[in-house]
Amino acid sequence: MRATGAHRTSPGSGAHLRRAESVRALQEALREGLADAFLVTHLPHVRYLTGFTGSNAWLLIRKRSAILLTDPRYREQSAREVQNAQVMIVSGSTMTEALRREGLLRRLRSMAFEASHCSFTVAQNLKSALKPLRLLPLHDAVEQLRENKYPDEVQATRQAIRISETVYTEILPLLRPGVREIDIAAEITYRHRLRGADGDSFAPIVLFGARSSLIHGTPSRATLRPGQAILMDFGCRVHGYASDITRTVFCGKAPPRLRRVYDVVQKAQEKGRALAAPGMTASVLDEHVRNVIRDNGYGDRFEHGLGHGLGLEVHERPALSWRSSAEL
Repeated sequence: MRATGAHRTSPGSGAHLRRAESVRALQEALREGLADAFLVTHLPHVRYLTGFTGSNAWLLIRKRSAILLTDPRYREQSAREVQNAQVMIVSGSTMTEALRREGLLRRLRSMAFEASHCSFTVAQNLKSALKPLRLLPLHDAVEQLRENKYPDEVQATRQAIRISETVYTEILPLLRPGVREIDIAAEITYRHRLRGADGDSFAPIVLFGARSSLIHGTPSRATLRPGQAILMDFGCRVHGYASDITRTVFCGKAPPRLRRVYDVVQKAQEKGRALAAPGMTASVLDEHVRNVIRDNGYGDRFEHGLGHGLGLEVHERPALSWRSSAEL
């Protein structure tokens, strides 16, 4: 079959400028006394700062330089992808050993690391191997840079959303009695690729009937029957940026009780979309929406947050919930 993928625009020079600005912002923080260096180990952050898409890399940012460490599998790929950093291929040793052996930390007294993304084992190995270097746990440094999106990021996310919405319209005619959850999930994955996506942003969730209350359940061989609710939660990636949409439909006529619940949720969502505005605190928006659910008698069933940001990861800042002080 000939692919009919949607036209995809390359991130181009905009992404390069965004990466350069972000690295410079972190280097400026180092020069202002944050630390002598900053070790980035979270792969989405490595990609955000350098463009590297491999599965194994660390990025060492110093006050006036940046070095990406990866293994020999990515020798050619890193040469093509990496921007704003020198590439070092680590062979025959661990990343931690390479930092010490190659003298990358010479004359440094302190190094910040991503406390939220560095495992206890890695942190202990760094502490042991790099003495007397002082390790400083750092939270949210790159997350803060990523929260506000550049034009190339917005464009890629919109493309991913458009593809998933197109796939949704193509899936609806396939939702007939007898079809299995796993069949629809497989169609979503296939059609994402066919429409030009890099792939799914997470494994599609397709659940029928009583199983639709599982929210993050795994598609099974359960077959669709008339009157059942159908929960679909899926997304794709374009240039690494994710879409994430959730839709609930019914096979035939919805039972009255389920139709009422559906209408309450729709009313709450529409109010949230109408009220959301720059400068609003996330918890305030959550409260407006939550009140609609509460006033209709289902407040004790709304146990989760209202929503979340999108980007290189499916769940990003800002978080929309009763606990969030984020400003939109």
